[in-house]
Amino acid sequence: MAPKFVMAGEELRRLRERRRLDQQGLAELLNDQLGRSYDRSRISRWEKGTERIPQVVAAALQALEAPAEPTGTGSAVVLAVANQKGGVGKTTSCVNLAFLLARKGLRVLLVDCDGQANATIHFGLDPLAEEHAGHTLDHVLFAQKPPGDAVVRVCNDLLGLVPASINLAAADTELIREPNGSLVLRENIDDIRADWDFIILDCAPNLGLLTISALNAADLVLIPSQTEMLSIAGIPKIMETISKVRRRINPRVAVVGILPTLHKARRAQNRDMMDQLRAMADRFGVPLFDSVPDAADYGNGVTAGRPALEMNPAVPGADIYATVADRLIAHRRERAEEGRHAAA
Repeated sequence: MAPKFVMAGEELRRLRERRRLDQQGLAELLNDQLGRSYDRSRISRWEKGTERIPQVVAAALQALEAPAEPTGTGSAVVLAVANQKGGVGKTTSCVNLAFLLARKGLRVLLVDCDGQANATIHFGLDPLAEEHAGHTLDHVLFAQKPPGDAVVRVCNDLLGLVPASINLAAADTELIREPNGSLVLRENIDDIRADWDFIILDCAPNLGLLTISALNAADLVLIPSQTEMLSIAGIPKIMETISKVRRRINPRVAVVGILPTLHKARRAQNRDMMDQLRAMADRFGVPLFDSVPDAADYGNGVTAGRPALEMNPAVPGADIYATVADRLIAHRRERAEEGRHAAA
């Protein structure tokens, strides 16, 4: 029998004040967590005791009282690669960064968090076959499969992958039913932090609950963006979402940078878009990497089921991905150094 969660209005008020939220802020937090549409007046009625607090709300709020820091004892740096716009090179960036990091001898796990299963397909796997074999993120999140048991070795055994299948497209609906659904992925990631040096989360092209869950689990976020208007216009929204996640759930998460992708340097419009990306990065105070050119090699890598940088180490943009990989390694080194100082 599932446990019953009961919360009184005074307890709710104290929790809200501990988190330094007004009633509207608490309503927004719950809406982010549960996919609901609560408002300030509903919070007020709960606090006054004129309306009973639903069990799903009580459970979610009690979960927030748990430590906000990731509980894993391992050393893995968790990187979420996210942008609510599709077709911006998220999977290409994930696959090639994972390859570069693993080639340096680091233990790398790529988790396909997208029901389109692009990362899974990129490594030449059949999502349906992986679903039948029980090797998907869907099995980890909703069938209690240990995350380590869902890992498939790819790229000539160089790195690990938790595949996805079309079933993951329903993840947001399933997570809403969980009392603390936006923390489910983080709980599973924490269980395997000790086994990896880097865990890369390839997020879906939306800001749904599974993407929020990935941000809740992440130490760093990389935002790939095409040098075109629709992609750039979406950056403020994802920055706003990251800010909320940092404020409410995961204070560790930081943006490692914006990565311009699919860049056509000879087009005047694309050069103008790069200027806008620089202004956007300055506005939010985050790094902007140099641009990755639009090159056929990346599409050829998908067809071959291999990272483009494995097939052609000199592919245009290889130096940019190497720079991003080096920055990730530097972050891991800095974090380890901080840990040593804290223990001294």
